[in-house]
Amino acid sequence: MPDHSMPYDLTRLRSLLPRVTATGALAMGLTMALTGCGGGESASMDFAPACPITHIPSEAADYYLYKGKTTSFSDLVARASIVKLEGDCLAGGPKDLKTRVVLHITVERGPASSTEVLNIPWFIAVLHGDRIVNKHIFRHSVTFPANLATFDTTTKVITIDLPIPPRNVDSDYRFEVGFQLSPSQLEYNQQHLKRATYLAY
Repeated sequence: MPDHSMPYDLTRLRSLLPRVTATGALAMGLTMALTGCGGGESASMDFAPACPITHIPSEAADYYLYKGKTTSFSDLVARASIVKLEGDCLAGGPKDLKTRVVLHITVERGPASSTEVLNIPWFIAVLHGDRIVNKHIFRHSVTFPANLATFDTTTKVITIDLPIPPRNVDSDYRFEVGFQLSPSQLEYNQQHLKRATYLAY
């Protein structure tokens, strides 16, 4: 999606804005969906904190990369699709809710591919009400297997710290997650792809 959000600069109001960080770890053991699970760090809490609603816009769930300006199959370099989003929430302190997010992606190598490595840009946008208060773009690097045209891959775990008490109640924060697309890629998805319905976690 086009990046119309504020720059990723938390030098001002650092204690009041959400923080987005990549842990560098893979998603080992991170198998709980974003339904309010995985807490247990606070002895005063009877239940794990509820996670903010997370939404994948259908127009940002597929990534097509073509060679040149044509969109014929013979010019397809690669296609990637988000197939699953996982994560959990836990208390990071009395006024800090930590949400961990990871994406599972299916990648298909196209006939126009001439490289062994593909960098796939994706984003997490943090919304408070209807306003984007933070957005960060990540690049997931994959190496095409020698004997596979289609394969599955998993991003690193991303941690989002929200400056709210970790209670088992709904908050005004929500997340938008998807591929970071160029204007032409977004237009292609809007015109050619069937709009999918994704559950909000």
